[in-house]
Amino acid sequence: LEVQRHGRHITNRHAMFSLLLALLFSSVDAYASVSRTVPALSARSVVFMADKPSLNTLKVDISRVVEPAQKALGLVRGQAESQRVSCSDFGGEDNEECLALCDSDGCAVVASSATMRTLKIGVYFALWFALSTGYNIANKVRLNALALPWSHSAASLGVGTAFVSFLWCTGLRKPPKLSKAAVLTLAPIAFCHSIGHIGAVVSAGAGAVSFTQIVKASEPVFTCGLSALLLGQTVSLPVAVSLLPIVFGVALASVSELSFTWMAFAGAMLSNLAFAARNIFSRVSMDKPKGENMTPENLFGVLTVMSFIYALPMALVMEGPKVLATWAAATQAVAPSHILKYTVSTGLYFYLYNEVAMLALNNVHPVTHAVANTIKRVVILLACVLFFRTPMTPLCIAGSSIAIIGSYFYSMAKGKSKVAKAVEADPGANLPDEQSSSKAQ
Repeated sequence: LEVQRHGRHITNRHAMFSLLLALLFSSVDAYASVSRTVPALSARSVVFMADKPSLNTLKVDISRVVEPAQKALGLVRGQAESQRVSCSDFGGEDNEECLALCDSDGCAVVASSATMRTLKIGVYFALWFALSTGYNIANKVRLNALALPWSHSAASLGVGTAFVSFLWCTGLRKPPKLSKAAVLTLAPIAFCHSIGHIGAVVSAGAGAVSFTQIVKASEPVFTCGLSALLLGQTVSLPVAVSLLPIVFGVALASVSELSFTWMAFAGAMLSNLAFAARNIFSRVSMDKPKGENMTPENLFGVLTVMSFIYALPMALVMEGPKVLATWAAATQAVAPSHILKYTVSTGLYFYLYNEVAMLALNNVHPVTHAVANTIKRVVILLACVLFFRTPMTPLCIAGSSIAIIGSYFYSMAKGKSKVAKAVEADPGANLPDEQSSSKAQ
């Protein structure tokens, strides 16, 4: 939740992170200081510390824990603010920047900016993996309860639309401003996003979630194919070679999948095609207007709203006539509240994991993001196999492994290809570091 105070946006989640970090890092700092004062500190000496003259030193060190914690609580109450300060002012490195919590009594350092950035990226990845796994499990549970994949797809986008609209309408998040040109730019991207989501849900409803994840690992093949057909772009030899194990692995897993259905295979392939097309439209529209205040969060929010506008009429056309009959049959076996609970939770999972993924992409190199996406697919596959007790043949396991490993090598080859092209275009340019490169992307 966000509140605006004194012209600054302060978030409660930032305050909680600051409180936890203050306790963690100042505890480490206090221990280090005690260790410097009492080099031979041991468990036994701690027990009898009350009898030693160094007790006053210990009290001073413990105050380093209390002060940042108090200022973090002040941040929650609106009585303090976070600032970036030079670490040298607090006994740190000269060229290092630190995050400090400041109030009328002064400032207390929480951690260095590098540490905070590393922790932030780690939190993004952890949330991304957890939310995407939760989405895939909850999505399959509701599909098992109510077999209406088109309607479920629209419902997920509708929940995301309601969620982000609430943030915009209440002022918790500054709303974007879109011109007609911006809407026209985003319209094809949102359409592809809608079709990609629908295809994935149809696939999960017709087969095992693990199989959907395996087939979706072949998305790079579609991306390279569409780039060549529509943009005339060629791929390097390493990139082309890395596509071979993906194709072979998906084919091997498909022919040996015990729950194989053509609907599941076609839905996943449609999702791959749509998301690859979305990537192409995104590249083409990089220099086109996208509106004001289009942060990564707001960009995905706008795409969600527009995708819902596309998905709703398609769901009515495809499943409208049978919705009431299917609902009546489903509620004979499970409670309506069960279906509604999983519908809402799936929609929130879907919206939040995609938004966190965009935040992660904005903070790391695209290759790092692609590798993390590969690991995420493995996590989802294993979690769904264990949760739903999906049987897999040895050939299916081998095919899945080959396809996922191939997608990893594709990510690495693609990243090296981009670096080579950048050097070829400007040999004298310095290659950007991970952070600046991700912002450029």
